Amino acid sequence: MKFPELVAFVDDYVTVCRENRSLSENTVLAYKQDLESFRRFCEAKQLNSLLDKSCVLGFLRHLREERRLQPATIRRRMLTIRAFAGWLHRNHQIAEFAFADLELELRLPKRLPRPIDHSTLTTLLSSSPPIRTSSLNVFSPLNPDHSTLLAMNILIATGIRIGELTHIRLDDISDGARRIRIRGKGNKERAVYIGNQSLRETLGAFLLKRKGIKADTDYLLLNRNKRRLTEQAFRTRLRRLSSDLGIQPHITPHRFRHSAATLLIEEGIDIRIVQRLLGHSSISTTEVYTYVSDASLMTALQVADPLSKLQTEFT
Repeated sequence: MKFPELVAFVDDYVTVCRENRSLSENTVLAYKQDLESFRRFCEAKQLNSLLDKSCVLGFLRHLREERRLQPATIRRRMLTIRAFAGWLHRNHQIAEFAFADLELELRLPKRLPRPIDHSTLTTLLSSSPPIRTSSLNVFSPLNPDHSTLLAMNILIATGIRIGELTHIRLDDISDGARRIRIRGKGNKERAVYIGNQSLRETLGAFLLKRKGIKADTDYLLLNRNKRRLTEQAFRTRLRRLSSDLGIQPHITPHRFRHSAATLLIEEGIDIRIVQRLLGHSSISTTEVYTYVSDASLMTALQVADPLSKLQTEFT
C-alpha cells in the first residue's frame, strides 16, 4: 500500500467506525487521532511499504523511543492500528496481516484509581455558594460557577463519565430529578439515580431555569454561548478551579468517577450495584475499587494503631 491510499483508507475507516459500529463520538475521535499519528509517522519516514511487519515495529519504536508516550497511549494506538489493518485485510486491501504472528508486549503496569481525598472534595464543593430553589432569581445555568458546581455534585453522586454528563438532555431527567437516563459507551442506555435530596432539589431548580432559556440545543449543561458544554471546556474549568484553590495536581473529571465508586464501596454498597451504576460491562473492572477500599482500611489502621497505644503503657 502506498501513502495516498493510506490517507484515503484512514478516512473510510473512521467513517465506518462512526456509522456502522455504534461507537461513541469520543471513541471515534480517539481512533482518528491514533490513525493520524500513524499517518504522520509514515509520511515523515517516507516508507515505501506500509502496514507490513517492519512498518508496524517501526511505529512501535517511534512511539516508545522518539515520542516517549505513556504505556496506555502506546497500547491504545497499537490496538487501533491493529484493528485498522484487520479491516483492510478483510476487505482485501492488503495481502498480509502484519499482526498475525507478531508478539507485541503491550501490557500495562497495574495502577490503582486515584480518587479525590475527602478534604479536597469538601473544598471543591464549598468553592461556590449552593444553588437552592429559593435562589432561582439569582443563579443562571449560563453562569459557569453554578453549572460547574452542579456538574461536580452529579459526578460524585452518580459516578458517570464526563462524556455522559455533558450529553445529558433535558428530557433525560425525570421523577422529580431523581432519575437520569445516561447514554454510555456503545450508545448503551442505563439509568442512574440521585439519592441525595438536596441535590435533587438543586437539579430540579436548575432544570426549571434551564428550560426557560431559548437555545438551539436541549442539553442540560450549556456554555455562555448557549451551546453544549464540551468535555474539554469542563476540564478547563476544573483546571482553573484547581489553580484558584491551590489544588495540586489539578482535578480531572475522571477522578470524580473514581471517588464516587470508592465512597460507595467504603460505605458497604454491594459491588454489583456499583458495577451497574458505573456502567461497567465486567465486574472485574469494578473490582479494582475494592483495592482502593483496602488502602483506606490500611490508612485507618495506621492512624488508630491500637497496639502502639498499648505499648506506650508498659514502656
